[in-house]
Order: sequence, then structure tokens, then C-alpha cells
Amino acid sequence: MGRDGVGSAGAFMGQVKAGHKVGGRIDWAALWAADGRRAVLWLPVLMGAGVWLYFALDREPDPAWCGLVALPLAALVSGLARRTGLAALGLALALTAFGAGFSLAVLSAHRAAAPALSGPVQETVEGRVRALSRSASGAPRVLLDRVIVYGLDPGATPERIRVTLLAADRAGAPRPGTRIRVYARLSPPGGPVEPGAYDFRLRAYFERLGAVGYARGPALRVPGAGPAGALDRLAMWLARQRVRLSDALVAALPGRQGAFAAAIVVGDRSHIAETDSEALRIANLAHLLAISGLHMGLLTGLMFGAVRLVLAAVALRLSGSGARKVAAVAAVMAGFGYLAISGATVATQRAFVMVAVAFTAVLLDRPAITLRGLALAAVVIMAVRPLSVMGAGFQMSFAATAALVAGYEEVRRRRLAWRQEGPAARGPSRRVLRVVGFYLAALVFTSVVAGAATAPFAAFHFNRVAPYGLPANLAAVPVMGLVIAPGAVIAGILAPLGLEGPALRLMGAGIEWVLEVSHAIAGLPGASRWVPAAPDAVLALITVGGLWLFLWRGPWRLLGLGGIAAALVLWAHPASRPDVLIAPGGRLIGVQGEEGRALDHERAQSYAAETWLRRDGDGASQEQAAARPGLERGRGRASARLANGWRIEAIHGRRPARGRLSHLCHPRTLLVARYGPDLEGPCLYLGEAELQRLGSLAATVDGAELRLAAARNPERRRLWTQPRRESD
Repeated sequence: MGRDGVGSAGAFMGQVKAGHKVGGRIDWAALWAADGRRAVLWLPVLMGAGVWLYFALDREPDPAWCGLVALPLAALVSGLARRTGLAALGLALALTAFGAGFSLAVLSAHRAAAPALSGPVQETVEGRVRALSRSASGAPRVLLDRVIVYGLDPGATPERIRVTLLAADRAGAPRPGTRIRVYARLSPPGGPVEPGAYDFRLRAYFERLGAVGYARGPALRVPGAGPAGALDRLAMWLARQRVRLSDALVAALPGRQGAFAAAIVVGDRSHIAETDSEALRIANLAHLLAISGLHMGLLTGLMFGAVRLVLAAVALRLSGSGARKVAAVAAVMAGFGYLAISGATVATQRAFVMVAVAFTAVLLDRPAITLRGLALAAVVIMAVRPLSVMGAGFQMSFAATAALVAGYEEVRRRRLAWRQEGPAARGPSRRVLRVVGFYLAALVFTSVVAGAATAPFAAFHFNRVAPYGLPANLAAVPVMGLVIAPGAVIAGILAPLGLEGPALRLMGAGIEWVLEVSHAIAGLPGASRWVPAAPDAVLALITVGGLWLFLWRGPWRLLGLGGIAAALVLWAHPASRPDVLIAPGGRLIGVQGEEGRALDHERAQSYAAETWLRRDGDGASQEQAAARPGLERGRGRASARLANGWRIEAIHGRRPARGRLSHLCHPRTLLVARYGPDLEGPCLYLGEAELQRLGSLAATVDGAELRLAAARNPERRRLWTQPRRESD
């Protein structure tokens, strides 16, 4: 084993055989001595496991109080175990953490309950604009609260509704705080476009979003009641300022520079061109657009350093510790202001909690960035929003931070050992070279470690691998930290004086560099590679293996590599994808063919098509997939024959004649009629009623049979899958 306490797996086994045996047995107490204090880091992990269990259940805990008693029951066991030894106490604490996660998830789910539509409606809608964004088509989209849906019972009226205004543009869209009335087509939040894919209903449920839709006509401004209290007034003021600041940045900086600036300053991505977004995704630089740990860390770090410099210049009597504490308070205040003006998204909340914990440690004269601080931040986030555990942002943020903290712990130990072995570099030139070399090495190390830690999670959730992500981040991230972020901070300070122009131009030059890098990387051969969807076991093995590697310090930490290796082997041999996919309502059909999945329409249900192809590991566009062989396409219909002889018949025409359907309803035939009436026959028939009830479907060849799986499994009854009224 090396002098820093970390050796190879072989050294670990040799140590077990040679140095930690007592009477022929392994001395586990000696092995535990170095790592026992780090066991507390696993409590947030167990808390997250409790959260995950709640969301993984097929049915809501029945009765609901079963979930609520998990925490007090675990705490009772903990109290009893205090008198029975350290091992029992550890087990009891583990049960308490697990029970806390489960209970918090149950409480958050029941607290988020709000009415939602049970089916499509076309009605006049009135509500207050709470937020303004952009849809995938580029049209302005408003989030409404204080909603009235004419013709709908108040007890069944959603608390919030999201409407895309097809007849408006960004300049003419209503601003936050405005009350509007519009005739809209509304639907309940959609479920997954294939069984096992991302479920928008879950996110919408926790955001109290009860309907989504679009309006083709104009939105009329109508008078309405003022804000309900000081907090509501502040929220509306911040929302309006956010829109004004976004528009000002777009006007002050040319083209894509202003769009990028609006995204990183106030979280408004509505001005970003799709070509720029795609280039950033391919180059693995899309994280620069999301206001998360990098942006919050840069802002608060700049504020912390600037305040310390000012205090060093004007407050000579203030001790070094006192200056650090004043600077830490200023940094937290700056971070809170950034949180407020950027819209306080989940990712930004998570980033603020992490930096707040770090600077609180500075106030308490503790190390600012440690795994214990990271564990505390995770506990706070899970307590406030348990659903975060299930999201890619939470997983990638904590994977990157845990890997970096653990990695730099090793770097610090090695540096201390090297300093003890030889004298430090002498002379100004050598010191400068040493500082520059350390910065470059830290940049490469940070990019490699963070990229390696987040890559499996990004590939699992987004089915894309960026082979050139490392050079892209090495070229772009330093510019983000040295040019763009300081330029934004200086512009914000000088804006009240009207002197922000030079700082904005500096910021724009940095943004232009980042975008040029992203497009250059995206243009390289093989810059984007797609990977097929992996089973959930892959994510579990990667998570547990990575945590085992990062949280322990002794040589047994290397056993975590086994879990990661097992996940990669499992991922390399994934289960076959469904032979047939049917979009919700039967609006799109996809059949696996010799050249990949063939689609029956080149434009309809673009999100479903994109998701299917992505999860297939297929980089083709919908238009390309719609031209593939494997489907016979005709006017209002499509058909295909599967490998085991089953036939797929899809009818898209409105109200097809019953005689036509009966003519197609043969044995070993899956007949899908989007607007079809009820029908009995020898085929496997999916008409309008069944398609609405089951949602998206997947069909897989199983010997001579065809096995169906539905997204809306009647056996799976959760709070977010069932329409709710206020009286519920």
C-alpha cells in the first residue's frame, strides 16, 4: 500500500493476508479503524434509497400512514439499539436514515396533490401569467396560476396551467403578473411515450401543473386582483425583472451572444437557436447553459475573493479569519440574489444549498469543501425536494462533486508527502512556473474526474456519449471562469451607473469563443455517439460502485470498481428493444427493421420519435426513420409483418368503418385504430378507448406470441397517475 493510504486491490488483499490477521482470522477492527468515521457519509445514501423505494413502488402505500410511520419506527429502533452495542446502533441509524427518506417522499407527494384534468377540453381559460418561456416550436409559452376554466367545476380546475400562444411572438407575449383570457385546447400532462421512458406526469404533479395545451387565437389582457401578500408581490416583481433583464441582454449583445448571456444570467433559454443548443450538447458543453454548480460556484467564488481583497486593502485591522467570514457572508448573499433573479430552478436551488453549506463551514472555521459538507447538502435537498433524487441533475451534480472532493483529498495527501521528501521550488521564476503548472494540472484533473464521474449518468439518461467532451471543456470552461463570469459580475455592478458596456463586450467575446469551440467540436467525425437504453440495474451498480469508491478512504474502496465494471458489462449486452412501439393515442407507430426502427410518419409526434430513436441508440432523424423499409405505408394506414409471423395493422383515419376493421381483424394480428370503435374479433384490437386507457405501448416478439406492455399499467396506481379533485 502506498504512503498515502491508498494502494491497489492486490496490495489490499496482501495486507489482509499479512498484516491484519489475529489468530488466523482477519482483524476487521484494524481495517475499520481508518475508515470508521466515514461511515456517517452513507446515511444520506440510505436516505436517498428510502426516497427511491417510494417512487419505485407499483402502488401507493396503502394506507398512506404506513409511509408516515417509517421514520418514527426507525427512530424507536435506534433508541432501543443504543444499549445493545455499536453494531446495533449503526444498523438502527441506517434504518432511521432509510425511513426518513421514505417518509419525506410520502409527505412531499401528498403535500403536492392538486387537481388535474381527466381528459382533453376546449374552453376559455383565464389566469395570471406566472412565468414566460418558449416551446419547442419557438412560440411563447406562459405558465398560469389563479386559473379559471369556464365550464369546469372549480373543484376540478387545475392550480396551474401551461399554454403555448401560437398567435404571439416574444415581443408581444404577456409579461409575468398580467392576467389574460384565451381560448385554448387543454390536455392532462402526458405520460411516457414508451413504457419505462421519462414520465412528465410525475414532474407535473410535483409542480402542481394540472394541464398543458395551446391557443391559436390572441390572448386578451383582463383586469385582475393584485398580489396576495408580500411574498407573492416579490415573486411577481422578480419574474418581471427576469424577463426585462433577459430582453436587455439580448438587445445589448449581438445574436447568439445575447441569447447565451440571457441563459446563464437569468435562466432564460428561449432565445437560444437549436443549432447552438445541439452543438453544445454534442460537445458536452450544454452544462454551461444550466445555472447550476459551476455558475453558482464561479459567482460566489468571485465575490468571496473580491471582498477579501477589498478588506485586505481598507481594513488592515481585521484578522485573516474575520475577513474570510465577512467575505463568506457576502458570497452567500450574492448567491442568494443569483438564485432569486435566475428563477430558482431545482438545479439552482441545489447549487445554492451546496455553496451555502461550504461558506457556512468557513464561518465555523471548518474546511469549506468536504464530503461531510456534501452529505449535509444532499440531506437538505432531499428534505426539501425528495423528487430530486430521481433526476439526472441531482445525480450528475453529486457524482461530479463527490468525485472531485475525493480526488482532491488524494492530491492533498500526495502533495504533503512530496513536500516532506524534498524542498519546495525556489526563486520567483520557478514559483510562477509552479503556479501555472498547478493551474493547468488542476484544470485537466478537474475536467477528467468530473467528466468521468458524470459520463455514465449522462449516457444512461440521455443515451449520448461525447468522445470529445474533455478537449471541449478544457477549451471552454477556463474562458467561462476567467472571462464570461467576471464580465457578467462587473457588468452587474456597473449597470446602475450606465457603464456596463465594456464588461458586456468582454462577456460577449468569451461567449463567442465558447460557441465557436462547440461548433468546431460538433463538426468533427464521430463527435456524437448514441447508446441504447440500459436497464435500471446499470444505474444502481454505477451509483453504488461510485459511492463505494468515493466515500471510503482505505484500500477496500477499490472494490467499487467491480460494481462499475459489472454495470458496463451489463450495458454492453442490453436487452433487446421492443419490436413495436405505439405512441399515446396511437398517433405514431415504430417497427424494428433491418436498418433500424421504421416510423409511419415523418412529422407527427416528433418528441415520441426522437425518444424512441434515442433509446434505440440510433442517431437517425424522424424523416430518415420514416423512409426506412420495414413498414408498408399508405394513406391513413401502415402495416408490417414481424419475425414470428404476427402482423401489425395501424389505421389513422377518423372513424374508420366497422366493416373495414373487421376485414383486417385476423388471428395473430395487432390492429391499432386511433379513432376506432369497440370491436370484437380474433385479432388483438386496440381502439380509441383502449389507447386512451393504456397510453403508449410496446410489443415484443416472444416465441410464437406477442407480448404487450403498457405505460399506464392498471396495476400501477400512484398519486400522479390518477386525476385528482380538490375534494380528494
